[in-house]
Amino acid sequence: MRNLERDTQLVYISRYQGLTAQEVDGKLTGKNVPQRSAPEAFYPSVSMERGEALGTYFGVNLDYDRVVTIDDPAFDIGEADVLWIDAPVGDPEGEGYPNPHDYIVKKVARKGSYTVIAVSRVEIRR
Repeated sequence: MRNLERDTQLVYISRYQGLTAQEVDGKLTGKNVPQRSAPEAFYPSVSMERGEALGTYFGVNLDYDRVVTIDDPAFDIGEADVLWIDAPVGDPEGEGYPNPHDYIVKKVARKGSYTVIAVSRVEIRR
């Protein structure tokens, strides 16, 4: 399976780096918050909403909205990473960068010469 350049689109990924203690006004709240890397661009093939054609990769019980395919079997992605597919990432010089992500990774499957990723849409409010 190959990704044709005309079928790819710009997607940003922020990779999970661990948990840190949350502070408010210099005091610990007792909650841990995930730390993520800065958004990085890549060009995968993204299915339309609810990709049923590749559903057998992930089984029948996984609830996901889209399938992202990249022709790199060693692509570094995990189930704690987040994606910007339809939402803009924002201006790196702007306040509040990055904008909230719009998809989370549900499952990753590696097959032959490509990686298939099931993603689910989320609503994040600031």
